[in-house]
Amino acid sequence: MRPGLRIGLLGPLTVNGRPGAVVPAQSQLIVALAVSQDGLSGGQLRTLLGSDASHPRPAGSFRQLIARTRRALDRTADGSQWIEHVGHGRYRLHPHVWVDWREFEAAAAAGIRLADAGLLADALDLVHGQPFADCYYWWLEPALIESVTARIVTAAERLAELRLASGDPVGAVRAARIGLVADAAAERLWRLVMRGEHAAGNLAGVRGAWERCQGVVAEIAADGKPEPVTAAIYAELLARRT
Repeated sequence: MRPGLRIGLLGPLTVNGRPGAVVPAQSQLIVALAVSQDGLSGGQLRTLLGSDASHPRPAGSFRQLIARTRRALDRTADGSQWIEHVGHGRYRLHPHVWVDWREFEAAAAAGIRLADAGLLADALDLVHGQPFADCYYWWLEPALIESVTARIVTAAERLAELRLASGDPVGAVRAARIGLVADAAAERLWRLVMRGEHAAGNLAGVRGAWERCQGVVAEIAADGKPEPVTAAIYAELLARRT
């Protein structure tokens, strides 16, 4: 049986679990199709795959790229192409392609709606770093990356809160730290790490989280300081007996 096709975007780009599995131009083509739900026209893809919006990839070079990428990805179990031509000059990934971001979206949305820690944990298990970590494409909008990152942080926050409420501070810390892998500056997650470490009786962990939070925030905040609420929670936890 032929293997499936798995695309990882929640961290360094992977194809079937391997970074660098295809050449850079093929990676860019795969990412462009993976972030598009409805596919893209050949003209749109040629523009995205060019050096900038004014310099699209030549038509002949684009056709060669499609052919070479298809060969690199092999075929589906029934012999279909993983990159489909769906008519009218449009291309899309085969419906059976597994994209971690799409799986994350479904599990996280259901987990938040149902307050289901299992679904949220399944979603966060898919996160392996900053989204699109090595995808330096001129067309990849910062707003998209920020949106994906924000959803990871929200899922991590909700799971950490559920873990704390159920008396699992270690699980709460683990959940918050997964979110921090995606966005190290998310102070609401640092607050949950400190709360979880305190609930676990680990004051050294509280101090360590505060110091790490300070270090990260110092590099990005206008005044170089964490938010007042973060500082207040740190002071409160240190003053409170475990």
